[in-house]
Amino acid sequence: MSSDGQKGQVVPPAEPLVGADERVTTGLRVQGRYRIVSELGSGAFGTVWLAEDGVTAQRVAIRFLPRGLAVVPSVARAVQSRARSLIAGSTAHPGLVRVLEVGEVEPGQLFAVMELVEGRRLSAMLSGTKPLDAGSARRLVLDLGGSLESLHNMGLVHGGLRPRNVMVLADGRVKLMDVELAGLRDAPALDSALAARPPAEYLAPEQIRGARMTEKTDIYAFAVILYEMCYGRPPFEAATREAVLAKHLTEPPTLPRRRSADLASVERIVTQALAKEPEVRPWMNEILNGLWVEANGPATGWKRPAAIGGGAALVAAITVLVAWGLLGPRPSVLSPVAQSVPPPAAQQAPVKPS
Repeated sequence: MSSDGQKGQVVPPAEPLVGADERVTTGLRVQGRYRIVSELGSGAFGTVWLAEDGVTAQRVAIRFLPRGLAVVPSVARAVQSRARSLIAGSTAHPGLVRVLEVGEVEPGQLFAVMELVEGRRLSAMLSGTKPLDAGSARRLVLDLGGSLESLHNMGLVHGGLRPRNVMVLADGRVKLMDVELAGLRDAPALDSALAARPPAEYLAPEQIRGARMTEKTDIYAFAVILYEMCYGRPPFEAATREAVLAKHLTEPPTLPRRRSADLASVERIVTQALAKEPEVRPWMNEILNGLWVEANGPATGWKRPAAIGGGAALVAAITVLVAWGLLGPRPSVLSPVAQSVPPPAAQQAPVKPS
């Protein structure tokens, strides 16, 4: 969960509002450690509260999942099996909101504790009709891509990637939000437990068809965001939600008149990543390598380091590529050579929530 660092106000959650859980009240202590201070907002995936950690004296955010989700067996299993990976993996990569604890307050009441992130949502930066300048767009998309690649290397799919789930901090760093929900959006029977409908502009064709989500689903949404950064609007727009969904399923993206020759490779990447069939889309490391070439020119003999997931452990080399704020020439040891081998999936063992 987040707050608006520029205005000093809380940024509401990305999901449509629903009723808060009446059992959670100000002053309540969760696990004897986290004291509830105030409500930050409510959404389809529960209510998020500001809390104080009695051990570290830090402010944190706590999400209480709706009780209707907890009784769905597939959702409960997803929360339990991903808890350890989420905690370890999100802490290992600076571009992911840190998940500190996942557990159950009482039967049927699941919760997740996250760091409290202050900043500005990417959606606010894209709220006008003008595209971002090339330097800002390149930095943000490389940072976001590195975060997403690391999540995928943990064997997790975000499933809800959109500008409102991307936080830009005061120093320019990017945080991918709602990591605690990774894997839940694809749980069987979830649609019947949720009344909210996600924004149509960022849905991949397989999501619209009700098929299983994969890393390629996130890559489609990533390409939509990249398009919006470069051209100031999403690739598919229409008067109704149904018309937007139809365009995702049947129409190729329209590329506006090119603003700069530098966008040539970006256009190729966007076109490939917005393919209707998931298997045709490139992997995230291929996209990042392509963006690297666009920014720095071709190089030979070396490969761009990639984040590698072993369980939940991540190799920190990816942060060299997406180091915060570095847009100029990179060391020659980082090569744009694209890798055709998909990222390895992390092996996960079911665990009890901590």
